Amino acid sequence: MTNALIFLITTFSNLFCIALFLRAWIFWRRISPFNNPYCTFIYQITDFIVVPVRKIIPSSKYLDFPSLLIAYLVGLLQTVLNLLIASTGLFFTLAPFIPIYAVLVFFDNLLSLVLWLSLFYAVMSWISPISPLQNFLRTLIEPILTPIRQMLPNPLKKGPFDFSLLFLMIIIIALQMILKSAYKINIPL
Repeated sequence: MTNALIFLITTFSNLFCIALFLRAWIFWRRISPFNNPYCTFIYQITDFIVVPVRKIIPSSKYLDFPSLLIAYLVGLLQTVLNLLIASTGLFFTLAPFIPIYAVLVFFDNLLSLVLWLSLFYAVMSWISPISPLQNFLRTLIEPILTPIRQMLPNPLKKGPFDFSLLFLMIIIIALQMILKSAYKINIPL
């Protein structure tokens, strides 16, 4: 029963964090939510909490601080709930480290989002390269792929395949492994 509850809490909090990260990413890329149904959807499912927080904490020119702050707080709440459900003794032992674990959850969710969007971008480029969803994904992913393409050796740049997406996925997986191994204590995140 506790494993199922931890799974549900983790899944829903991760999905909500992903929506908040997408909102911040859309804000950073300056994609108009009025012209794009994907942006409109992301804004609709996050407006209920981001709009009130934005009245207290404004966004900067490039960063949507309210969305990122809420994503961190959701990760913090996820960590607290999972620790409370898993074991009360574990919660009180690890209480001072909960904000650090929440940062781990924050970055893990962010890296997972980029990984899944990259994978979806690759699949959509094969299935439907001219779809509106592919254009939306391209707008999000290409600013990350451009510096990777510039660092690739010439034979890989001039080859018939774009290896930048593969290298991005390898980098993300390696970073996630580093994040998870940075904390040796096994707690349900």
